[in-house]
Amino acid sequence: MINLSILIRSSINIVQVISYETMRIEGEVSRTAAELKRTWYKWSITSGLKKMSNNGKTSTSIEDKDDALFILDWYQSDEAKDSVLMLQDYDLFLKDNPRLISKMRDIGYSNYSDRTLILLQTKRCLPLELEKDVYIVEEDLPDRSDLTVMFEHTCKQYDVTPSGNKEKLVDSALGLTIMEAKRAFSKAIVQAGKLTEEEIPIIISEKETIIKNSGHLEYYHHNETLDDIGGLDILKNWLRRRGRAFEQGAKDYGLETPRGILLLGIPGTGKSLCAKAVGAAWQFPIIKLDMGKIFAGIVGESEGNIRKALKIAEAVSPSVLWIDEIEKGLSGMQSSGATDGGTTSRVLGTFLTWMQEKKKPVFVVATANNISGLPPELLRKGRVDEIFFVDLPLKPDREEIIKIHLGKYKRKSENFDISKIADECELFSGAEIEEAIKEALFRAFDEDKEVTTEHIIEAMKRTYPISKTMKENISDMRRWAKARAVLASSNAWEEDSASKDKPVPQLKQEQYNPFIQ
Repeated sequence: MINLSILIRSSINIVQVISYETMRIEGEVSRTAAELKRTWYKWSITSGLKKMSNNGKTSTSIEDKDDALFILDWYQSDEAKDSVLMLQDYDLFLKDNPRLISKMRDIGYSNYSDRTLILLQTKRCLPLELEKDVYIVEEDLPDRSDLTVMFEHTCKQYDVTPSGNKEKLVDSALGLTIMEAKRAFSKAIVQAGKLTEEEIPIIISEKETIIKNSGHLEYYHHNETLDDIGGLDILKNWLRRRGRAFEQGAKDYGLETPRGILLLGIPGTGKSLCAKAVGAAWQFPIIKLDMGKIFAGIVGESEGNIRKALKIAEAVSPSVLWIDEIEKGLSGMQSSGATDGGTTSRVLGTFLTWMQEKKKPVFVVATANNISGLPPELLRKGRVDEIFFVDLPLKPDREEIIKIHLGKYKRKSENFDISKIADECELFSGAEIEEAIKEALFRAFDEDKEVTTEHIIEAMKRTYPISKTMKENISDMRRWAKARAVLASSNAWEEDSASKDKPVPQLKQEQYNPFIQ
């Protein structure tokens, strides 16, 4: 919660508060006004000017004028002495209105010490002329203590006594505003007639809808586990070790909270699957960020979108923030200043600063297929804990992948010649192996037969793997990763071997993979 008392006592004339939570800000203004023994007023275009009581529950109408210039004239009059005036959505009037802007500037550099003007609005939107005269603060999403107050208030309103773990119920609403949390708690009570841990899925479902409606984030249900990933033993072991670093014992030991990882590699090799499995392994919610949807046409809105998305990710922490194919969202970075007025550069700058400075336990998992599309700032140590290169699987990993997918489709791997199948799908990615097995199942079903090794091999012969169309790109990726990234699997290809399952010798692997013992 912002500390309005300090701002007011510092004689800051105009404070712009960015928040959707009108009632919550009104409560803070009411408490601050009572503490400083000031009268507080509220003005909006629909209700005019009202004098509010100290508890903020009652009001007295002063003027019902909806004239935006009138309220600034009133504020400069003697009637506004020893007061706090909150203007709601006043930014709508400031656009292309030189008289209001000039009037606001007069207030900004005046020597008022007995009054404060608060602009409450939902997004950053201020004329350039006022940027130096207005103090801007953004209200954080409510924490556990704020949500607990609303939780208890809602239970009292519906005359319901909660049972079970109240902390889990409150935590399930993290990431919502106060009013959104109230609606979620109310819906759970009305739908179930009670409020226990059994109603947490109802609250989660409501939260998913609200987060999805933000347009930039998606609440992802993690059904995958690390055991569903074939190969990538180095990466999986790294993730298992880092999972303990979020415990209190790790902090007491002196460890920092892990920041995140960047997964680079060939499409279909399991990068996105790893991102999904991290949430299940650590029991963290997964929030998927669509970088492409961050960008908007209005100047300054894109930067506001990324800040809002990151705040939600922090509010539901500990959490996993998954950014799939991040290079596509940041395309045009090099020409940003000439093509989009620097919007892409500013969005990236906001994101990178947050990654470096964030204090909340939000673990970032970013995936990328095209190394050349990544800005060098993202690859610097300190932004992420490690950069992993996910290559095409060699035979041992392919055998593991085949067994996983056969089990997924309720087939026993011992009924198949796994080694023969693995030989046939050389240069296949994990996704291509899965699709070949699915195609074999369709063919066998159409023939009214049980699927066999021959069905799968025949399906693989009909598959043209991406490794053949991306041969040069894959070689470039491997050369790049050799010096700059850690291999995700201990079974790795030779740089000059794109057609044979030839593992990298152990000594050579250790030169650039510190996780091999």
